[in-house]
Amino acid sequence: MLQFKNSHKLPALFLKIFFLGGINAFALWSVPVLLSNSSYVYAAYVAISTIVLDYIFLSKRFIAAKYVVPGALLMVAFQIYPALYSGYVAFTNFSVGHEFDKKTAIDSMISNSYEPVGDTLYPMAIARDDSGKNVVLIKNGDQVLAGDARGITELPSSAVTLNGEGLITAAQGYTILTNDELSLVLDQFNNLLIPTLEKDVKYRVYDLTSAEMIRATLRYDMTGDYVENLQTNEKYFPDKNGSFVSEAGEELEPGWTVKVGWRNFERIFGDERYRAPLLRVLVWTFIYPFLVVLLTFFLGLFLALALNHPKLKPKRLYRTLLIIPYAMPGVLSILTWKGMLNEQYGIVNKLLPGTIPWLSDPWWAKAAVILVQLWSGTPYMFLIATGAIQALSTEIVEAAEVDGASAQKIFWNIKLPLVVIALTPLLIASYAYNFSNFGSIYLLTGGGPVILESGGIAGHTDILISYTYNLAFTAGKGRDYGLASAVSFINFLIVAALSFQAFKRSKQMENIN
Repeated sequence: MLQFKNSHKLPALFLKIFFLGGINAFALWSVPVLLSNSSYVYAAYVAISTIVLDYIFLSKRFIAAKYVVPGALLMVAFQIYPALYSGYVAFTNFSVGHEFDKKTAIDSMISNSYEPVGDTLYPMAIARDDSGKNVVLIKNGDQVLAGDARGITELPSSAVTLNGEGLITAAQGYTILTNDELSLVLDQFNNLLIPTLEKDVKYRVYDLTSAEMIRATLRYDMTGDYVENLQTNEKYFPDKNGSFVSEAGEELEPGWTVKVGWRNFERIFGDERYRAPLLRVLVWTFIYPFLVVLLTFFLGLFLALALNHPKLKPKRLYRTLLIIPYAMPGVLSILTWKGMLNEQYGIVNKLLPGTIPWLSDPWWAKAAVILVQLWSGTPYMFLIATGAIQALSTEIVEAAEVDGASAQKIFWNIKLPLVVIALTPLLIASYAYNFSNFGSIYLLTGGGPVILESGGIAGHTDILISYTYNLAFTAGKGRDYGLASAVSFINFLIVAALSFQAFKRSKQMENIN
């Protein structure tokens, strides 16, 4: 019977081969796709990351790097890069109507300006030439054209055959594609513009059997860097905001993305439409996590002390019941509470003598948000407080009892300070988490009720991250991603400062202990 040397290492070897094989297969597939879409930075990152991982895992010298580098690469891709890109967008005018670069915006503008020339449809078919290239065949009277977006070739009028319904059924030197073949290549011909012998006039695929003739109403002059309306002869010149604008102030769409410096931040703090609601949102953003952390901590600590009492039975049952809210999916819990707090049919109002506008009144909505967070956050505080209490030295408590200290004094002067010292980093982290707890706000109140003075872009329960969402996706037609990124950048700086404070406090606690 054959025995392999170091056979105990074979599972690890197979795992390494499987891991590296999967990474390299992904790189071989994704890099060409990214290059074809002109995503050169992403392609370079995937290629370099794959080479680095191969080198590290195939070498015997970089033991520590095998555990650190994969996580570091993922952190760069999914955390650092989004943060940096968001910071970049904050200094641009990136928004709906300004998503593209200038060339793409011009191409889109010109292509959207085409109008039909008359109402005549011309027989058309998609065929394959002798070289295997797919082209469009169009018959316009005695004229037969074959080509694609790059150009056309004129064929003899006898080159195509029409059936009784006027459809092209055969072509000399070409093979008409079947319906099954068309389904595979149809995406290539949707919105395809085929040049004609006449300037600014093109053919466009109308359906599978016909084409229409269209004419551009706009023309871009590369030399003068302007767009001209061919019907009115009016010219539109580029401005600093990434748009072509006429002398009368008419703006063509779409525009393109340009750098605007600190303009978005100036709008946030200088424009009353944004400054007034932002200040209210910012105040609530600080107050909301503070109240949530404070209330959940003391409630969790109280429950931990109660369930840690030696005379209380059965402890396991109570602890299990308290952990249930923590075990339930957060989305499900919040949506359940939203239904329970409904003013008309919610169970909460049915159990109360009067009707409380939980979700429509500004103050009651804030109370509802905190109430729901008490439900979902208290089990976490209960668990960490239980661990901290059980880790306390019994000798200190017993010494205080011998000295005649009451239970209240022992709690306030001994247990509470020691628990706070042990849990301070976690409390700061919890504050930072709730500072950007978008899901709870969005699912329960949607940030509402609306602050009327804000024009609908901010609500009384909005925090910075939900206010950012409103600016990016729901505030008017512009959907100002640049402005939203500026707010998001401010939110990032605050959370980063809180996280830094958490690490600093953690270090201090280590020195104390």
